[in-house]
Amino acid sequence: MIFGAMAVVSIVFSIVGGYLGDILGRKFTILIGAFVGFISYFFVFLLFQNGASSIEISLMFILSSVSGALVFPASSAVVADTTGKEMRRSAFGVYRIFTNLGWAIGPIIGSTVYNYGVEYIFLFSAISSIIQFLTVLIFMRDMKLRFTDVNRGTGFISFDKNLLIFSFGTLFLTILTSQFNVTFPTYANIQGGVPAAFIGYIYAVNGTVVVLGQLPMNVIFRKISDLSAMEIGAVIYGIGYFLSALSHGLVDFIAVMVVITIGENFTSPGISSIVTKIAPSDKIGRYNGFNSMMNATARGIGPSVGSFFLYIYSYNGVKTWTSLDLFAVLAIIMFLMLNKIIQNDKNINANIG
Repeated sequence: MIFGAMAVVSIVFSIVGGYLGDILGRKFTILIGAFVGFISYFFVFLLFQNGASSIEISLMFILSSVSGALVFPASSAVVADTTGKEMRRSAFGVYRIFTNLGWAIGPIIGSTVYNYGVEYIFLFSAISSIIQFLTVLIFMRDMKLRFTDVNRGTGFISFDKNLLIFSFGTLFLTILTSQFNVTFPTYANIQGGVPAAFIGYIYAVNGTVVVLGQLPMNVIFRKISDLSAMEIGAVIYGIGYFLSALSHGLVDFIAVMVVITIGENFTSPGISSIVTKIAPSDKIGRYNGFNSMMNATARGIGPSVGSFFLYIYSYNGVKTWTSLDLFAVLAIIMFLMLNKIIQNDKNINANIG
């Protein structure tokens, strides 16, 4: 319920974050998001310290998701602002390496801090947010965007056919990839025979493959289009998750995670790259915000979909993962549709499709 509520908050504020990034500037929007993160995490810490109820703590924790919803669309827009279209996918790959370094380091620090009390995890998160705020404030140079009266009057987002098709494709793909958080570890533990204490090793492999594999992937990206990379990545994701049905024990699931992460390396940089190439220069933040909203929706419903299949199939791996892989098929269909449109539209950057 808590993470579902966080997804709802992210859906709303992703649109807001994208709009503010276009109207008020990327830097200012990121600063707002970082400050919201500092305040919300610090209040969670204080609520723990003062013996607040679990409902009060949960509500404040849910509000912390506003921070990321504001920061990420604006951050993606910054990458787009500072790179040419031909180098954008590689740039997002580098950006993603640093994101995954944080993803890998954060849980390790959290596990250590937890020994002193769970509330100190939130104090550390508050400190991280204020460091983010100060780093952006001091070192980031905002690119001044010029807006005409028409641009200012476009509202939160302009609904673009290409954006809608691509965003529905990423929604279907994210429903599958979100099994990473709940369904995959649950299945690995209950049906795959991996002790709960060892699940963390599987996720450590994910971060390692991302960090070590993304730069070599950039060489491949120079030879294929963005949408081709998305289609290949969706196929690899589907293969990886299906292999879960045939796996038993820690080593098997580590191998599965390697395959899944290769699919992630193909798709993750391409999502932001394609959105920023579709978007007009004055609406990059809003287009990213809309796509983030769709992905937040998928992350909210994905674990429930996976849990439903686990339940109705009584943890039968072949039936569960085959059913979930249908979302990869739907994603590929949407990407192929967009590819066909792009081939006939000379106004869209050629290296998307």
